[in-house]
Parts: sequence; structure tokens; C-alpha cells
Amino acid sequence: MSNLKFRLFFIFLAVGFIFVALDVDIKTNIKYPHPYDNSDSVIGEFQYYNIASNYGAKCTYKFIDTSDSTEDMNNNNTISTTKKTAGQTQTKVIDKVFFDNIHIDIFNDIIGFLLILTACFGFRKINKVFSFGFFSAFCGLLLHIIVTLLPFFFNGLFLCNISMVLGIAYLGSIILTTFLFSKGLFLMCPDVCCRDERKWGKISWFISMVLQILLTFIFWIGSDFGALKSLGYMIEGLLVIDIIVFWLILKRAYIYLERSYIDALSGGK
Repeated sequence: MSNLKFRLFFIFLAVGFIFVALDVDIKTNIKYPHPYDNSDSVIGEFQYYNIASNYGAKCTYKFIDTSDSTEDMNNNNTISTTKKTAGQTQTKVIDKVFFDNIHIDIFNDIIGFLLILTACFGFRKINKVFSFGFFSAFCGLLLHIIVTLLPFFFNGLFLCNISMVLGIAYLGSIILTTFLFSKGLFLMCPDVCCRDERKWGKISWFISMVLQILLTFIFWIGSDFGALKSLGYMIEGLLVIDIIVFWLILKRAYIYLERSYIDALSGGK
């Protein structure tokens, strides 16, 4: 029975890791209850990047006259979003932002955090790190729910600012949660024979978090750049491979992890 529970919790952590790390959104036919309230206080790009990366958005464009700035730059060549007409230089910028239909993540982070919560709770008797992991996963779950519900209660620039701040905090909760349960697993196999598994496991976890942070930035900026989105999908594929490698490494120490779990339960009786 203990062997079955350990296998179940081990699978929960593996699947939960993949679910919180990956985002595969699909657009539904459900609309937000109100249109987005554009603000003139900040540029449209800032609003669009935040709304599009968190909730899905569309936008319109306009051209603004940048003749003075172009002359100051000694008439250097501009990017493709710039055009010259009648002696004027105009640059294409985002004008208005609109909510897209509600998006649903196939690899839902709520499911991922619930699986990690369950596993960390089941492993809590092994070491205190899993208890901290449980608390971190709970905070991540709350943050995800709050960020998802924000556009139903707030709008405009305030929505942009608070979703960006909470989004950064949410990314931090993912990093902290995966760090804690990974550390807890490594502490379960302190034997010399598992030295290589601990070393390469830590390296693969670190790579996964670097890729996760890079993905967040790329998809934020890539909301308006197709090439960056394509790069993001390639990095996401590397992230999946790295996570699989991480669990394959831990699978090599599976017997020692299982024995540590059984010993902890026996010692707690």
C-alpha cells in the first residue's frame, strides 16, 4: 500500500510540474462582461502586452509623426513599422486594445498546483521541505485564481498594473514551489550512489526555471511579434524535454526515494 501511495504522489509531482510550467491556450466563444477601458496615461504597447499575455487581446494601430526624433538620429534607417511621407517620418504604434474572447489553458495550472499540493501533503512526514512546498503551492494556486478573475472586477490601467505585479509574483511561486519539492526529493536520496542523480537533477531543474523565465518574457513581448512567438514555441519544446529529463534522472533513484518514504512512515508510527 505504501509503495502504491508513493508511486501515486511521484506521478502527481511529475504531472503537476508539467502543468504549471506549460501554457497551451485555446480561445472560447465566451466574452468578458465589459470591453477593455483604454488609458491615455501609458502607451498602447504596455497595455496590449499585459492584457494579451494574461487574458488574450486584439488591437488596432495608428501612425504617429516622429520626424523630429528621426532627424536627431541623423536620419538613420528605421524599422519596417516606419514610413516616410511628404518629408515626414511616421511610426506604427498600437492605438486601441480590446479584450479577446476568454482563453482556457489546456494544461491548467490549477490542476497542476492541486496535484503538487496533494503530493507535498503526502510527503510531509519525510522532511519539512515538503510542508513549505505545500504552502508555496497553495499560494501559487490562490495567485492563479486571483489573476484569472481580475478582468471581471477591474479594468484599464489598474488591471494592467496589478496583473503584471501579481503575474511576477505568480511566476515566483512556480519557481519556489518546484524548487522546494525538488529539494525535498533530493533530500530523500542522500546516499553516495545517488550523487550523480542529485547533481544532474539540480542542473536540469535550474535549466527549466531559466527557460520558464525566458518564456514569460518572450511571450509578453511576443504578443505583437509573430517571430518571437515562434521562438517561444521552440523554447517551450525544449522546456518539455528538460522536464522529462528531470524526471528520468529522478526515476534512476526511484528505489531510494521509495525506501525513504516507507522508512519515514514506519518511523512515524
